[in-house]
Amino acid sequence: MWKGRKDARGGHCLLAWPKVTRPICLGGLGILGSALKLRWLWLQKIEPEKAWAFFPVQAQSQVQSFFDMAVETVIGNGKNTCFWMDSWLFGQSLKQTLPHLFNAIAVRARKRMVYDAITDRKWISDIRGALNVQVLIEYLHLWNLLSNVELQSEVDDTHIWRFLTSGVYSTKSAYEALFIGATEFGS
Repeated sequence: MWKGRKDARGGHCLLAWPKVTRPICLGGLGILGSALKLRWLWLQKIEPEKAWAFFPVQAQSQVQSFFDMAVETVIGNGKNTCFWMDSWLFGQSLKQTLPHLFNAIAVRARKRMVYDAITDRKWISDIRGALNVQVLIEYLHLWNLLSNVELQSEVDDTHIWRFLTSGVYSTKSAYEALFIGATEFGS
């Protein structure tokens, strides 16, 4: 680790010191940890039947937001996609598309699955509090959008990692995506 490129042999590690020594906000050592947490979120999403998938992943809000932006879902049966939080309707989340309506949703209901929300229109019962004009407009817009949604009971939901053409998450692609916009300054 400390030898440098010329003297590194065998068990000695090479590090990209210019990247590693950056501040966390510019992709220093903190970014690798974020990329690994993204992996846990990805595995939880694509392998929900695994025993460890039920344990909560403690990810910072920035990491969770990045994950939410980086994963798009193609709906099948709707049983593995969060109705309000996941990007499943025209590549965006309802949280993002309908922010006023989302703010009127009970906190406990924000993790409702698409299947559960659409069945018997249970998403309507998630709305709480006084409704203003903007919330009502977004409600009507969502009602209209959902009229075209048909679940396929025999098809699982498909989750796509937007940073690779294969659509499959890799820690390397997450790490590189987190560096987008990072600037290296001279000493």
